[in-house]
Amino acid sequence: MGGILMAAASLSTSIESGAGPAVCVTLPERLDTAAAFALKGMIEQAKEQGGANGVSLDSSGVAYVGGLCLQILVASGCPLVSPSEQVKEAYSLFGTGEFLSEPLTLPVEQ
Repeated sequence: MGGILMAAASLSTSIESGAGPAVCVTLPERLDTAAAFALKGMIEQAKEQGGANGVSLDSSGVAYVGGLCLQILVASGCPLVSPSEQVKEAYSLFGTGEFLSEPLTLPVEQ
């Protein structure tokens, strides 16, 4: 039980709901098994906030994706924003490359 609480505490992300239509969740650098429970909760929370507007996941800073977190990302159905090379490689290695839609780009702030 303590491991789950530690994973939730160490999963540092931000959920932004800006002027755009969707909520954008910035994913942490490491998405391993210890982070899976917190990742699922974070995506669920963002979906509640985003409502019909949807949720996108900024994966530009992700350096590692484990199998369990990859399953959560695919199951969420949320589009990825600027996926890192490691994210693209993980999707390809796990045979889920078709779920990696055309990457979205973050809007440039003026």
